[in-house]
Amino acid sequence: MRKIVAVLMLIMFVAGLVLVVDDAAFAAWGKKKEKEAEAQEVAVAPSEGKVVCSFKNDEQMTEFEQLYISKQATFGRMGVLQAYFSMEQNNLTEIDRQMQEKFGFRMDPNNMYDLNRENKEIRELGPIVPPTQP
Repeated sequence: MRKIVAVLMLIMFVAGLVLVVDDAAFAAWGKKKEKEAEAQEVAVAPSEGKVVCSFKNDEQMTEFEQLYISKQATFGRMGVLQAYFSMEQNNLTEIDRQMQEKFGFRMDPNNMYDLNRENKEIRELGPIVPPTQP
C-alpha cells in the first residue's frame, strides 16, 4: 500500500510540474527539438501511415502544433487526476470498511450527519439538499 501511495505522490508531483509549465513552453521545447533534428540531418524513413490532415502553410502547422501539444498535456493531467480520484475512492472505501467493522455503521453519501460529542452519538439529519439555481 505504501508503494502505491508513493507512486501516486510521484505522479501528483509530476502533474504539478505539468500544471505549472505552460503550454507555450511545451511548444518552444518542440521547436527546439525540431531544430536539433534538422541540424543533425538524420535521414529517417517516412512512416507508412496514411495522411489524415495536411497544412497549407507554416502558420497553420504551428497553430495545429500548439493545439496538439495542449491536448497531449491535457491528457497527461487528466491521467494524473484520474489516478488521484481513484486513490481517493479507495480511501473512502477503506474508511467505510473500518466504520462498518469497528462500529457497525455505514454512512449514506446522500445524507447529512451531525456528530454530537456531548451525547457521544451521530445523528442523521436527512438528505443533502442540492443548491438552488439563481
